[in-house]
Amino acid sequence: MEKGADVTIVALVYRSLRWLDWCMESVDNSSNQISYRWLVVANDATDEVRKDPRITIDFRNKDPNEFYINRVYRAWNQGIVGSPTQLVCIFNTDMYASDGWLDELVTAKRNDPKTLPASMLVESGSVPSAMPEYVHNFGMNPDEFKKEDFLQHAKTMRRPGEFETGRLYGPVIFDRQEFIDFGKYPEGNPGGVPGDQVLFKRYKEAGYKHITCLGSVVYHAVTGEQLWP
Repeated sequence: MEKGADVTIVALVYRSLRWLDWCMESVDNSSNQISYRWLVVANDATDEVRKDPRITIDFRNKDPNEFYINRVYRAWNQGIVGSPTQLVCIFNTDMYASDGWLDELVTAKRNDPKTLPASMLVESGSVPSAMPEYVHNFGMNPDEFKKEDFLQHAKTMRRPGEFETGRLYGPVIFDRQEFIDFGKYPEGNPGGVPGDQVLFKRYKEAGYKHITCLGSVVYHAVTGEQLWP
């Protein structure tokens, strides 16, 4: 962690330190000018995870058997509200960053504070993607991940400074106070609508723009802790 960091990157983990290692390695090894610090939330985690020195917040849900996604939104709220910096980025542990990904998000937010800038995802294709034209399977887990192939692919496809309206919901940069003012992620799944869509709708109704930054390229294995290892 860095003192005086520009951004806090929040990650959630509940049973797989291998996924946490993988995502943190990608961010720590990517080339960015923006300084950052990690905030790792142990989300209803195993005892092994809770003892890991990287854990910042040990969050225990009142109902550990509640639907998994509901508990994920609660944990994101804990991490974002607990951030020591104004700018906060959420980052899934089944994602792998490429060079410049964070710079692009922060630059977009600083250039126009009334934006919600999200990364462009290259997804494995194991589930339908919101950007199907960019689906490319570089591996479903850290052990089979084709790192160099992905990084080269990201280098050739990234378009710095360009964006598309809407599309993806994370990784995304929030202003911490704005996030609180807009009510945070709904802690549940209201009316069957995903919580990120509910929250982003509030922002858009207040005049904010939701964009996907085409220079911020991140791989999404889509597997996650529930399915591997």
